[in-house]
Amino acid sequence: MHRRHALKRLSLALIFAALSRAVSPAFGADAASTPSAPPSSPPPQVVLLKLDAITPPGAHGKEPMSPRWQKVAGYLKAQQIKGSFGIICSSLENDNAAYFKWIKDLQAAGLIEFWLHGYHARTNTDKQGEFEVGSAADQRAIFEKSEALAVAKLGFSLPAFGPHWSGTTDATDEAMAAVPALKIWLYGPRQPKHFKGLSIERIMALENPTFVPDPKKFREQYEKTGYRAQVLVLQGHPNQWTDERWAGFVEIVEFLRSKHVVFQTPSEYLASLGGPAAKK
Repeated sequence: MHRRHALKRLSLALIFAALSRAVSPAFGADAASTPSAPPSSPPPQVVLLKLDAITPPGAHGKEPMSPRWQKVAGYLKAQQIKGSFGIICSSLENDNAAYFKWIKDLQAAGLIEFWLHGYHARTNTDKQGEFEVGSAADQRAIFEKSEALAVAKLGFSLPAFGPHWSGTTDATDEAMAAVPALKIWLYGPRQPKHFKGLSIERIMALENPTFVPDPKKFREQYEKTGYRAQVLVLQGHPNQWTDERWAGFVEIVEFLRSKHVVFQTPSEYLASLGGPAAKK
């Protein structure tokens, strides 16, 4: 009798052990087959194409914009690449229905965002840039006049700023802080003293030297330092691009695409960080 009970207890123990191995990940092959969370990967690098500087076409007759600007806008649309165009805001003073419509149509389509590139179009006769002189009140007046023109003529504000052919001063920092419409500083200081919006430093440029997109130099600089940045603001000047320079620009864009970057507008990038999106 005792032997029969002992055998029964042993059989139950063996059955329990077998069941435990079947359901527990702590045993051999079953542990290996248990799914685990995939390793986290860094987010893709963001690229903001900062293309300067929009002004009326002048010598191009009834065309809303110069052929080179129309070419870059058409390319970005065809490739579904997002970018941003800087406006010299004095160009909004005089009525120019075709010019205004060209800007408004691009903005509404969502691929291109327009930004404030200053008011005055500097020339070789200007000894200093627009934001290298004047008090905070003076520079605030420039920003406010530019924003008022954009709203009146285009129907939207310009949330990002980058100076046209000009450095900036502490007065610029203070002035920007006093203009609620300004939320993004392209090529701004790492830590502004007054401005509380998004300030993005210059790490590298699209052109090297200015006006010349050189794919070889770009790749070298990107592989050396550019790849580390969470976001790259890349400045270019499409109206200065010959056919050869245009080919360099396209090659640079294709190189960036091979790196699986994400092209965004400045406001879209700000929104991705949890900041307020610009009102269209």
